[in-house]
Amino acid sequence: MKTWIKKAYHFFPVQLFILHFRKYQVLLLFWFILFSTVNSEFMRTFGADALFFAPEYLGQVNILGSLITGFALGVFIMSWNVTTFILHTKRFKFLATTANPFMKYCINNALLPLIFIIFYLVRLYRFDDYKELMTQREILIIMSGLLIGIIATLLISFLYFFGAEKRIVKSLAPIISDPIRFYQTFAEKTQLEDEFGLKVNYYISGRLRIKKARKVGHYRQDYIDTIFKRHHIAAIASILLAFLFLVIIGYLSENRFFEMPAAASILVFLAIMIAVIGALTYFLQSWSLPAAIVLFGILNILYKYELIDPRNKAYGLNYSNKNERPQYNKEALQALSGKEDIEADKAHMIGILEKWKARQKSEKPVMIFINVSGGGLRSAAFVMNSLQKLDSISQGELMNRTFLISGASGGMLAATYYRELYRQKITRKPSLNIYHPKHTDRISRDLLNPVFTSMIARDLFAPVQKFNVGKQTYLKDRGYAFEKKLADN
Repeated sequence: MKTWIKKAYHFFPVQLFILHFRKYQVLLLFWFILFSTVNSEFMRTFGADALFFAPEYLGQVNILGSLITGFALGVFIMSWNVTTFILHTKRFKFLATTANPFMKYCINNALLPLIFIIFYLVRLYRFDDYKELMTQREILIIMSGLLIGIIATLLISFLYFFGAEKRIVKSLAPIISDPIRFYQTFAEKTQLEDEFGLKVNYYISGRLRIKKARKVGHYRQDYIDTIFKRHHIAAIASILLAFLFLVIIGYLSENRFFEMPAAASILVFLAIMIAVIGALTYFLQSWSLPAAIVLFGILNILYKYELIDPRNKAYGLNYSNKNERPQYNKEALQALSGKEDIEADKAHMIGILEKWKARQKSEKPVMIFINVSGGGLRSAAFVMNSLQKLDSISQGELMNRTFLISGASGGMLAATYYRELYRQKITRKPSLNIYHPKHTDRISRDLLNPVFTSMIARDLFAPVQKFNVGKQTYLKDRGYAFEKKLADN
């Protein structure tokens, strides 16, 4: 029994799984976020779990949305594999003596991704069955899309690394086959130093068979390092290709076909964060934490002095003339609160009240104040339905008697939209049916996909894109994507 326990402990997948909890634990934070999200714990009140369980694409929850989300999950898994491969291969040097070491690493590193995928699918089934009220067929289609996307990403990645392996073997073959040239190239006489090595007796091969790990003590240190470095270069190149793809998506994101499901954008963002943290750790080694602190400080200074400014702007205002900006301080506020200003405000408000009363049909009309709650598209749909119903039972007098509308977020979007429908009906389109259900459908259409796509692909990584409003120039950021999509809806 003791022998079997030792064999299991020194099994490569087990060693890798344990190593992730011993080294670079920060990378596990991203897995924790994903597990917590699909377990309906992380950002539950914002509906983060629904983004993963019912991925929407082009206004529909269908196989395309789940396919793209599966593709993004595959990208996240490969980013995890590439990053940990670069960081951990020095501890498992027997891999350098195998064919396609990266593929074998991925196979043996699949324990955590497999656990997550199974957990994800179980939670997805329960959510879509109980909350989304999907049929068994619809749920299976969503699951199939996810799995196809994951598998497709893995296949594409492995094809890339197969090609990289061939190039590496081709470049080293003339050296290995010539003893003199081999000695000249790897002139270092020291044998392999295994100070970082972890004992591995068995691993899972490319054909999913358990094989015994080869002893590497007789190999030269520089030879092993050369093989790993070339594989690391191929791995880093794959990350750069992913960045390039993201930049292209940023340029094309205004086309609705390139608006990724929000869950896919989140997964791509987490994949990039893993790659960035891995790169910092790999290149800076023990200096990675101080470098991160310095980088954070530099970014903070740049933000403080507005050399970089990620805040969304109100279109039409001039943000470039900093010298003539209104002062926002105690003295400036007191200057606006003099006795004459207060009296003028009172007179102005009384004038507004008189105009409202002039539109009413009785001497003492009922004044309506509407306050709506926030809550995203759910609140928008609720508010639109409520206003339509209230207006219909008041014979179309709701908006006429309303003096003030206040609220937040999705509720205010719906209230504003309904107020505009009412204005159009009484001014230009008397035949407009403001009670039609299509208005609820329009205000509750997806807004997150373009916002998340813009934030990940355009705000963070793609080169700046700009547009003009009058004489002012603004960035095409997540706020621009939100307003454009809202107008399109």
